[in-house]
Amino acid sequence: MNKILDVLGITEMAANIKNVRAITLTAILIALTVIGYGLLRIPIIPGQIEMRFGFLFLAVIAYMFGPVVAFPAGFIASMLGFLLFPTGAAFNPIFDLNEGFAGVLFSIFLYKRNPKSEYFIIWIVLARTSVNIICNIIIRTHLLILFGFIPPAGVNVVTTLRIFRNITLLPVEIIMMFIIIKFVADIAVKYNFIKPPKIIHKKETNI
Repeated sequence: MNKILDVLGITEMAANIKNVRAITLTAILIALTVIGYGLLRIPIIPGQIEMRFGFLFLAVIAYMFGPVVAFPAGFIASMLGFLLFPTGAAFNPIFDLNEGFAGVLFSIFLYKRNPKSEYFIIWIVLARTSVNIICNIIIRTHLLILFGFIPPAGVNVVTTLRIFRNITLLPVEIIMMFIIIKFVADIAVKYNFIKPPKIIHKKETNI
């Protein structure tokens, strides 16, 4: 039972909930996630492909606090992002749940991984790739079709564009995740924002 609680991040969350710095850091990261999705955008192909940065901060939350915190953080950030930076589409909380699920996927691959391990970059690749494929391409595209945001005549075109966009941006997103998570993790532990994670310090032999 204790092992399950530890894997889900509940044990560490119980410890961090008494840490004002940890709570503050989580709130800041959620705010940065909202800003990253709503304001921090770099157009790659105007009107078609743009780089957003909110996923970086959600990934940091997932890495440090696990799925129990990352799921509501993703949900709240997505909801606040829509309310503060509306896109003109109708509000639908199911899309926010999908962002919460992205936080869970990040946690599965990143939570308590050793950033000093030579395999850490592999976990980063698996984390971002799984979110891009499952959440961004499969789930979100089907939700857009289901709720009529994509007209039937344009399903193939829009789906192809979404696949192209997520694959094109993937290498850059992986590099940014690797840099940001390693940097923030060191700062968070150094200044006691969170308790040092119980990671495996010996050389990992299995991925």
